[in-house]
Amino acid sequence: MRKSFLLTILAMASIACACTANEDPEEGVDHTIGMDTDYEENSLLSDGTGKKARVIILSGQSNCTGCSITSYLKEQVSEETFSRYENGYPNIHINFNIDNHRTCSEGQWRKTDLLCGSYDEEFGPEVGLADKLTALFPGEEFYIFKFSMSGYSLHYHWLDHTNRGEIYEAQRLFVQKGLDYLSSLHYEISLDAFLWMQGESDTSEYKAKKYYENQKAFMSYLREDFKEYSKEHGLYFIDAGISDSPYCLPGGPEVNEAKEKIGGEDPLNVYFPTIENGLTTMNEPYYEPDLGHYDALSEIKLGELFAEKVAAIYAK
Repeated sequence: MRKSFLLTILAMASIACACTANEDPEEGVDHTIGMDTDYEENSLLSDGTGKKARVIILSGQSNCTGCSITSYLKEQVSEETFSRYENGYPNIHINFNIDNHRTCSEGQWRKTDLLCGSYDEEFGPEVGLADKLTALFPGEEFYIFKFSMSGYSLHYHWLDHTNRGEIYEAQRLFVQKGLDYLSSLHYEISLDAFLWMQGESDTSEYKAKKYYENQKAFMSYLREDFKEYSKEHGLYFIDAGISDSPYCLPGGPEVNEAKEKIGGEDPLNVYFPTIENGLTTMNEPYYEPDLGHYDALSEIKLGELFAEKVAAIYAK
């Protein structure tokens, strides 16, 4: 699965580089995925009258999905720390849908732990996010919608040439259904932040040049479509840079430049780099490193960085 995904990215990049910067290398290609939007709500949450639900959306492609290996994490942290990750965080509720229902919580709000990633024995940034939020806000409850689609571009799939695309609409419906459910239980909902770990599939020359325009459109749609639930201060968009993996060439630097530029344009836009923060993709598995996905400790750090930016929101 990993290798086929990475080879696909390389093939797409090589096709794009054969075209001029202004040509669409996939003109006329059908990018329909067939998203399954039959979302259930099976949660048995108690009545939320008088309770505030701090809501976060965690979204993106495979480094958001979670392809970091649990066994390597266990080797590199203390027994106490790993036990904390493994036992999970009952106060950090998560409802997740990964890769078009391939892995999901079946509409249930459950505790965040090591079992919310791509496959068994793989985890995502939600672990570091939950651990740090619990430390910073002891006893407080958060609700995380995790929605990811591994290996798909912002330009062709999340959006459709700057218009709302198939993945965007599927995500919107998933989150909307969950928000409506919380509302029906009389929670006071505050949708505070959208966390974005995406861009690796937009690193061909053509798509990288479109990234600034695409992400601006993407953010505007999010804020328009969810304004009912983020009316206190507006929706923060917290954006992680992509790695310096060889699979992010040639356009990775341009994608990160677009992200950083957007991050400086509005107080609600927040950007942080992953390269300068020391996140790596070069070391695991030991026998054949998966260069497209973050090493275990880096995936934890990714979640912690997201949490630090979320905490800064509440400090304002």
